[in-house]
Amino acid sequence: MWKYAMPVILGATLCVMPQLVAAEVTVNDVAFAVEVQDREPMGHLTPQASCENGQPAQTAETTQTTEMAQNGQNGQSPHSAIPVFDSSTGDRVYFWTKVQSSMSGLLHHTWYQNAEQGWTEAANVSLNIGESSAYRTWSSKTIDPSMHRGEWKVEVSTDEQPGNVLCTARFRVE
Repeated sequence: MWKYAMPVILGATLCVMPQLVAAEVTVNDVAFAVEVQDREPMGHLTPQASCENGQPAQTAETTQTTEMAQNGQNGQSPHSAIPVFDSSTGDRVYFWTKVQSSMSGLLHHTWYQNAEQGWTEAANVSLNIGESSAYRTWSSKTIDPSMHRGEWKVEVSTDEQPGNVLCTARFRVE
């Protein structure tokens, strides 16, 4: 992504060369929901979604809930620590993301289903984002209960560094 111009003198000619600068993108919040209205998730799946890889999208409350579930406290199994989509009540799940970005670019939501052969990519959605301290965007997946039951994950990455996963959030279809 080109952001700044760098002057370069070649002989007696002054040329302006673009300089490649990587955008800094941080995931601030995530949610799985049954719809999005006015750029906000509505009908959150429970428990609340969080990033698994240390991004700040996990609040103290969700950290405590997740840790308790992972430890089997309060009657929850570790499997119940991820949001659940009830496919009998709808056919579409939304993944909403709020990011902080130092410049405009592309954000990717890559949807995976945990199938018999392991994690299988189901969709890769490219989303335009702008320079902002709180840019909100989302993608969605149509769910067919006969084909899509089980565990899912969505990985968030940028166009500039597709192998650098900023956030991994999981949910389960029942």
